[in-house]
Amino acid sequence: MRIGVNLLAVIPGKIGGMEQYVRNLIDFSQRNNEGHEWFLFLSSHNYHTFAEGQYLHKILFRDISAAHSLFHEQIQHLRLDLWFCPLLVLQPSDVTIPSVINIPDIQHEFYPQFFDPPVLQWRKDNYQSSAQKSSAVLTLSEFSRKSIIEKFHLPSHKVHSIHLDAAAEFSLPVQPELDQQFRHKYQLPAQYGLYPANTWRHKNHINLLQALLILRRTYNYKVNMVFTGFPQEAHQTVINFITQHQMWDQIKWLNYIPQAEMPSLYRNASFLCFPSLFEGFGIPLVEAMRSKIPITCSHAGSIPEVVGQAALLFDPHVPEDIAVKIAAMSDPALREDLIAKGTQQASRFSWDACARHTLAVFQSVLRPQGG
Repeated sequence: MRIGVNLLAVIPGKIGGMEQYVRNLIDFSQRNNEGHEWFLFLSSHNYHTFAEGQYLHKILFRDISAAHSLFHEQIQHLRLDLWFCPLLVLQPSDVTIPSVINIPDIQHEFYPQFFDPPVLQWRKDNYQSSAQKSSAVLTLSEFSRKSIIEKFHLPSHKVHSIHLDAAAEFSLPVQPELDQQFRHKYQLPAQYGLYPANTWRHKNHINLLQALLILRRTYNYKVNMVFTGFPQEAHQTVINFITQHQMWDQIKWLNYIPQAEMPSLYRNASFLCFPSLFEGFGIPLVEAMRSKIPITCSHAGSIPEVVGQAALLFDPHVPEDIAVKIAAMSDPALREDLIAKGTQQASRFSWDACARHTLAVFQSVLRPQGG
């Protein structure tokens, strides 16, 4: 199978789990080659971050504005069997060979207020039409699968749920000396809760901060939190809240952390707090389970599906509930129980299984034409 992959939208380090998904899928295919050739369509922003190989080829698009016609030329010239768009929508939308897209979630159908008008309109114009035109739709959870089928009126056999996994770094042997060096490098507090998330509106930083205020003012219980991630639409609102309430003495903001250092960030943490209002999957949940730290998290979206019994759930709309569950993270017996359940739950996730399932979907859309 000759597979073309539209990766023009990949900005290294800035699209989180979906970048991990793409890279692990390609890596798996190269390590376990089953007769597939991959052709990666790349931009000047990401071309240098992908390696070539015997079955892996790179095509550089210098002029993105001419991408539509170039895509069609290359699809024909390279005699591609399948066109894969792993980042949201089908592009080009009039591709003439079997196609597969990945829509991680359809948050805009549930929280349209979180999107600026042009972005919301783009999603409305492209998501459903792409899902209808493509041969198959991949998504990251059963929650998202059911949402896409219901909202976009698709037949159930067309939409496939495929779980992700944590990055490979989280499965490497633990090196305590590196964890200690990391703590000193970033001057981290002795104990802290962790929330790794770009400041998108749905990530719900404000309610988490309100919970910390409740703990401090009502119970005289000061909890340190470490935040990471790129600034997004809600960033200034979050920064203003921290400043207004004089919380910088308990907040550490690290922005972007290199992938190789992320396991140390988790292992040094006391717990993960994940208050997101909406998730198609939520890779930090698996990262925390693999790092053997307890989790307290929202009961929204796909989150309960990912954590199973391995987390203490709260209502993300209720800061008081978040506060209670954060306070519970200091209970040794509860921590031990959640960590044990997290280790067991993490065994359900595998990049190899993700890649095999994805390739099986690819094969399935070719069978009607290939006999």
